[in-house]
Amino acid sequence: MTDAITEPADAPVASGHVPTHSFAAPPPETEDPARQVGEIFRRLSGCHATYGEAAFARIAAAVLVALGRSALEEAEAQALRLRERSAPACPGIRVSATARRVDFDAWDPGDPD
Repeated sequence: MTDAITEPADAPVASGHVPTHSFAAPPPETEDPARQVGEIFRRLSGCHATYGEAAFARIAAAVLVALGRSALEEAEAQALRLRERSAPACPGIRVSATARRVDFDAWDPGDPD
């Protein structure tokens, strides 16, 4: 491995610039996916400007690994839901729209009349 970290992560970078924003802050509270993607790019850009080229390459690689892992977990969860939905129903009473229709006989053998 050619890249070696010689400074602690919380130390100021060589330029003397101390990060003023937190890259580990929780994601913004929004339902808008475009806003979330924008936040990812904003933080990546800030990491590049703050930590330099070598550190940015490691950060970007870690983000890609995390993205791949999350996508795989989501795909597995969707496949499990699909498998459960398409599994045959358990045996027992079945009801269907195309079942044989029989006229109901109103006579009850337990009726005293």
